[in-house]
Amino acid sequence: MQQAAIDRAQKLGYAGLLPFLLFTIGALLDVYADHALRLFVIYSALIVSFLGGVHWGLAITRDDAPTRQLSWSMLPTIIAVVLFFAGVWVTPLTMLSVLALTHLFWLNFEKRHLQTHPWYLELRGRLTFTVVALHVILIIISL
Repeated sequence: MQQAAIDRAQKLGYAGLLPFLLFTIGALLDVYADHALRLFVIYSALIVSFLGGVHWGLAITRDDAPTRQLSWSMLPTIIAVVLFFAGVWVTPLTMLSVLALTHLFWLNFEKRHLQTHPWYLELRGRLTFTVVALHVILIIISL
């Protein structure tokens, strides 16, 4: 991949942290805390789904695209959709916990399947650490 594309991907990745940060600050400062928490969960679910899409895109660009990779790429989206619709019955604390674990699980999955993209894994590690830390902060204040 060209360095310009890597640089753009990194900038967009870090920009994607801004909603996580803003919603966390809103919840911490009790500025529409319930809305901030709900928006954080929705955004986190969207990002998890997006991460699955990365693998879908990688799989379909390969001539020998393994159907198993395509199937696995749907897992984050399925988790996100289930949480989205279960939000009526499931507490925000549960949703935050499941999403944090899903972010960590997916990073581990990527580390096993994307060794040929070290720049991406480094970026994902940083982003995932930050995102999971923000989930933990919101879990703590939700107790």
